[in-house]
Amino acid sequence: MAKSKKENKKAVKKSQKTQTKKTLKKTAKKTSIKKAAKKIAATTRTLASAERTTLDTLYILDGSDNEVTLEVNAGAAGQASDMSIELDGSTVVDKLAGDFSETVLGTNKEMNRKRLRIVATIADLSRETNVTSLTVRLKGGPADTDFLLAKEVEQEGASVDYICLIRFFQPS
Repeated sequence: MAKSKKENKKAVKKSQKTQTKKTLKKTAKKTSIKKAAKKIAATTRTLASAERTTLDTLYILDGSDNEVTLEVNAGAAGQASDMSIELDGSTVVDKLAGDFSETVLGTNKEMNRKRLRIVATIADLSRETNVTSLTVRLKGGPADTDFLLAKEVEQEGASVDYICLIRFFQPS
């Protein structure tokens, strides 16, 4: 009997060690997902400082039931826009003039491997500045992210085409 008690204690300790290792691995995985999302967000903010009209990037998901939302700001005051948005080839909105208000696209689980395509034409009608801009805001993943695009036009009344492709991805 003494041996079986010792064996039992060893088995319990081994089980606790294994459980602790699994918990640590899960925590490390969640932490690395958050770190990756933050790195992508920081890189995007850095790239936004240069003039650009295209975006091809990933939005990291965490596999939860949290809702992922999209909001698109098509320029500042004095800019006119025409925007179309598709999710996996299905039209979300077509020929929208103005901003796209915050809308739920799906949960983190549902959005994995989906593709979001945004095409916008923004005309500069402002006498104050010749800068056009597009801001794409995604929320609900491990890190909320703003993708900022902007371009200065040569003259008032000129327009700029913006194209964004965002892939939703949950690391395994």
